[in-house]
Amino acid sequence: MVAGNNITIRHESEEFSYQDACCLATQALGSPAAGVIIDLSRTSQTCTAAMARLVLLRRHLLQRGGDLRILGLNRKAKAVYEINRMSRILPMMN
Repeated sequence: MVAGNNITIRHESEEFSYQDACCLATQALGSPAAGVIIDLSRTSQTCTAAMARLVLLRRHLLQRGGDLRILGLNRKAKAVYEINRMSRILPMMN
């Protein structure tokens, strides 16, 4: 979905793997949108490698004047996200 100069990419699977993150990154970088929102509301498991790939994606987007936000983390993932202070390098949307 593209709204304004943003694109929202929804991950439909319960598991979010590194390979999934790479596919989303390819989709995001191929889009003309400056802002990318990754919706993980249907995801119950993720790995640190996938989150690291999203951090790298954000760096690429920032270099071209865009940004990346994460949306829809479940309670468990959000707790790990906050404990690891990921919000400093990978912002979340409420």
